[in-house]
Amino acid sequence: MKDETRESKEAREEKEKKAGAAPASGEGLESAPGEGAASASGGGATPGSKSPVGPDAGKAVGPDAGSDAAAPGAETDGHPGPGEAEAEDPRERRRRELHRLTKKELEDQMLELEEKLAEAQARAREYLEDAQRQKAELENYRKRMIREQTRIVEQANRNLIAGLLPVIDNLEKALEACQDREDPLAKGVRMVYEQFMDILRKEGLEEINPRGHPFDPAECEAVMTVVSDDHEDETVVEVHQKGYRYKGSLLRPARATVSKCNT
Repeated sequence: MKDETRESKEAREEKEKKAGAAPASGEGLESAPGEGAASASGGGATPGSKSPVGPDAGKAVGPDAGSDAAAPGAETDGHPGPGEAEAEDPRERRRRELHRLTKKELEDQMLELEEKLAEAQARAREYLEDAQRQKAELENYRKRMIREQTRIVEQANRNLIAGLLPVIDNLEKALEACQDREDPLAKGVRMVYEQFMDILRKEGLEEINPRGHPFDPAECEAVMTVVSDDHEDETVVEVHQKGYRYKGSLLRPARATVSKCNT
C-alpha cells in the first residue's frame, strides 16, 4: 500500500511538473478564437474586431479622432474663421447680410436709401445753382473791372491830350508864320507837328474844322457873327481855334465866326 501510494504521488508530481512547464514553453496550449489577433493588436480589441489596415493604420480611433482629422480654420458653424473674416471682401459680407434680411427689412432699407438719394440730389442742385450764380457774379465783376480800368485809362489819356492842345495851337501858329519859308527851321517845325499829330491821331484824337460847313452848336462856339450875302445863313466863315474829339467824345469845341444874311 505504501508503495502504491508513493508511485501515485510521484506520478501526480510528474504530471503537475509537465502541466506547469507547458505555459512557459507554449507547447501543448491552444489559443481561443480571436485571442491571437487581440494580442497582436495590443490586447485592446474584443473578439471578432478587425484591426485597421492601410495608410490610416495606427491612427487613433475614438471620440477625439474626428476633431483631430478636421482641417485648421474649417467652418464648423457656417461662419468664417477669424483669418477668413479679415480677408473677406466687404461687398461679399454685405451681400450675405442682405440674404439674411426679410422682405420687409429690405423694403425699409430701400425706402430709406431713396429718401437719402432725394436729399443728396436736392443738395447737389442747390450747390450747382449756387456755383452757377457765383460764376455769373464773378464774370460780371470781371467785365465791370475791365470797363472801369478802360475808363480810367481813357480819362487819363483824355486829360493828357487836353493839356497838349495849347501846344498844338502854338505849333500851328508857328507853321502859319513860316508858311512861305523853306529854311531848315521851318521844315523842322513842320516835321515835328506832323509827327506829333500822327501819334495823337493813332490814340483817337480827331480834329474839328467846320470852316465852310453849317454851324453846329454841339461842336462849335460862335465868337463872332458877320453879315454876308456870299454865304448862306448860319455858315462858319472863319475858324479862330480848331476843336477836337477824343474817341468820339468832344474834347474842345471849335471857336469860329458865323455868317448872317440880311434877309
